[in-house]
Amino acid sequence: MPEIRHWRGIAALTLALFALSCHREPPRPRNVILILVDTLRADRLNAWGYARPTSPNLDAFARESVQFKNARSQSACTFPSANSILTSRWPAAFLGQPDQALGIPAGIPSLAEILHSRGFHTVAVSASAVVRKSPSRFNPKGGFDRGFDVFQEDCVWQHADCVNNEATAHLRQGKKPLFLYLHYIDPHGPYRPPESWKHRFATGTPDKEWVRKGDPNPIGDWLYKGKPNPGLTPADLQYLKDLYDEEVAYFDSQFAELLRSIREAGLLDNSLIVLTADHGEEFLEHGDVKHCRNLFDTSAHVPMLVRIPGVGGKTVSRPVQNLDLVPTILDYLGAARGDRFDGASLREEVDGQIGPEELQYGLMGDLRSVSDGRFKLIQDLGGKPPALFDLQADPGETRNILSADRRTYARLRDALAAWLAQHEGKGAVDAAREAQKRLRSLGYIE
Repeated sequence: MPEIRHWRGIAALTLALFALSCHREPPRPRNVILILVDTLRADRLNAWGYARPTSPNLDAFARESVQFKNARSQSACTFPSANSILTSRWPAAFLGQPDQALGIPAGIPSLAEILHSRGFHTVAVSASAVVRKSPSRFNPKGGFDRGFDVFQEDCVWQHADCVNNEATAHLRQGKKPLFLYLHYIDPHGPYRPPESWKHRFATGTPDKEWVRKGDPNPIGDWLYKGKPNPGLTPADLQYLKDLYDEEVAYFDSQFAELLRSIREAGLLDNSLIVLTADHGEEFLEHGDVKHCRNLFDTSAHVPMLVRIPGVGGKTVSRPVQNLDLVPTILDYLGAARGDRFDGASLREEVDGQIGPEELQYGLMGDLRSVSDGRFKLIQDLGGKPPALFDLQADPGETRNILSADRRTYARLRDALAAWLAQHEGKGAVDAAREAQKRLRSLGYIE
């Protein structure tokens, strides 16, 4: 009997140790690579249900990452969406800056500053004319470089291969933990992949030069500046969409090259790799072109992928927001601080713990939105009637069901009112309008 109890004890201890090994914490990442793909719609990727094979490499990456299927940006414009991503603060925090600056104001810590203070070597490579260290036509003040040891901006408006080439040298530095922020401009308009890119979707030769060059601005001039209709036809619009898909496919090919460089530098399995977009793109689905105009999912629904060392591929369907990324990154690094964040860590979601449902909020000019992942309310603070959409039954947001579902409308309306009171307050609408006018005066939007 003592012998039996002895072996039972050993068996119990073995099972306990096995259980502990199954639930042990994943290894803590050493590096962070944050990839922002400017103007990338989630619904143009196969992992989000698109039929065209635009993204085989992103799809493979999604299978080994945490894929957040229901992520939304906080604005439909690079400013202030990128600001929110880099700081986990609501867009209103960046409106109304002195001299109409677009950067990250002093007093709001960015992810780069936080990681720099913890000994990270911090590097940015940005092809954006907005997310800049130095002034540009579209951002006369710069102001995104605080906290970065290196802010490389020679790739402005250049294709993804330029960003990759600059990034590769920094991937090999190896002295300190690395924070690498990569801001790609593909597939932002004009939709024009490199000449060497062999078209698979945009075939034929349209008559109109602006269509061949993937330039949607003549449509914007007609819609927003009172210029004549450029003779737009359904075939023209389809060709622009096809060129956009070509740009997505081109970026996807370059994403594979980036991953190869990360792997060759020995950083693939000890880095937290995050991919998202600042906003999407409109092709007249709701009467607009480009972006910075509305808060429909064509502009607001973005891809979000997080590859975490020691965590296999999984899908999270609950609603999340871009401003959740900074708290999530810091959580996995074990770098919790006392900074104020408007977002929340998604680690519990990744671990399968069900917390309170998160509401997603958005800001664009006079427009504000709130969504619970199933329903979305868009409110025009300029006085136009609100609209409520059932995203499950009507993912294209074509049917306003407000009059048919007053209870859901009242719930989301009250949540949006409370959010506005807490995070915007008096004068916020004027500040948002001024920001819109500023972007228009700079030529960034029509």
